Amino acid sequence: MSTIKSSTEHLTLNADGAGKEIKFQANGVEVARIDANGWVGAGGPSLGTDAIIRTNGQTISENITIPSTTNGMSIGDITVADGYTVTVNGRWVVI
Repeated sequence: MSTIKSSTEHLTLNADGAGKEIKFQANGVEVARIDANGWVGAGGPSLGTDAIIRTNGQTISENITIPSTTNGMSIGDITVADGYTVTVNGRWVVI
């Protein structure tokens, strides 16, 4: 049985039964999937067949806090826009 419930605050997806999974797609391309074992193939934005090149933006235009139990990474030059902050309590590596 599969159900979808939504409200203004959240979306609940439920796929009960063996072999069931929930897929997330963007422009017809699977970007993440959940099966009975948890997240499978979760990643970020990407290009190419099999998401061979992972991508990220270049400007942070929001306040972000990295919790002490979290690691994060960004690739390339990163600019934090005026008026915004990145608070690093865990670890953030920019390569």
